[in-house]
Amino acid sequence: MPTISEMYPIPAEIKKLHVFLGDWLAEGVIKTGGSVMKLEGTWNFSMAAGGWGLKSANRFEVEELGTYELDNLFGFDKETGELHIYSITNMAETHDHTASWSDGNTLKGGYDGLKDGKKFREDFIIKLVSPQEFTIDYIEKVDDQIDSTMNLRLKNK
Repeated sequence: MPTISEMYPIPAEIKKLHVFLGDWLAEGVIKTGGSVMKLEGTWNFSMAAGGWGLKSANRFEVEELGTYELDNLFGFDKETGELHIYSITNMAETHDHTASWSDGNTLKGGYDGLKDGKKFREDFIIKLVSPQEFTIDYIEKVDDQIDSTMNLRLKNK
């Protein structure tokens, strides 16, 4: 009888995520409501579900706002061919993002939901610059109007 790992080999879409494994230092800016706030912190990626996914723990200090925490669970739905990124934050947010690789170095995704009872859309692009560096660009819209943007640069510790 074949083993579980023989029956369910890790898909290429997840193997591409393995480049993010490890500890990263992050810095960037959030723009919202006419303010520009610097942030810095850490992003720690580790394996989940025997390599079929990743989990991350993120902690940022945001100028004027204090500590922002975000945990993610990355997984692949082999039935739909989509990556899912389940997120929970200390700002009362839970999101199920869907994403896909647009090329060998770029992961694009988004989430549709509600924020304060209004239509909410979050789009992101994660771009691998090198094995030691990647960028993340977020745009959040409420009722089709830009509410905030966040631009991060992460470097391997």
